[in-house]
Amino acid sequence: MKLVLASLLGLLVFTGCETTPEMSPQQRRSLQIRTFDSTYKNVFNAFKTVLQDEGYIIRNQDFSGGMILAEATKSSNHGAVKFLRAFANNGNDYVTSEGYSISVNLEEINKTATESRLILQKTQNMKRGSSIGNELLDPAVYKNIYQKVSVEIQRRQASGR
Repeated sequence: MKLVLASLLGLLVFTGCETTPEMSPQQRRSLQIRTFDSTYKNVFNAFKTVLQDEGYIIRNQDFSGGMILAEATKSSNHGAVKFLRAFANNGNDYVTSEGYSISVNLEEINKTATESRLILQKTQNMKRGSSIGNELLDPAVYKNIYQKVSVEIQRRQASGR
């Protein structure tokens, strides 16, 4: 019975792992950087609005330094965690919550252009207080966020901001 449980646990851990494709620094940079034809202030506020609309909590912001740090966390009560908790004793560590961290760095190129670099990380918080973070390099996720920011910038410009 223990062998079956150990095999199931190993299968859950193995299939639950995410692999990050190997990218060169230049490939990562091209995925993470976008330039917007808008004022620095407008882009900064558009990022904040989109992140809040998506359920992120702004943990820190520095307008003059061009930095926004945000997080979204949810309780980890899916089947694999329930399975692990059911068989865990007090000495074992397990995931208690998971979520995402976002770092946005903005730089004014000129009065009508702003460059942004967005870095996404999936995080897991463990019972014993440690956390694990893995950088997300999924082009579809970056495209989705940048598309929403573009729409928000256009909305702000149309309303005279």
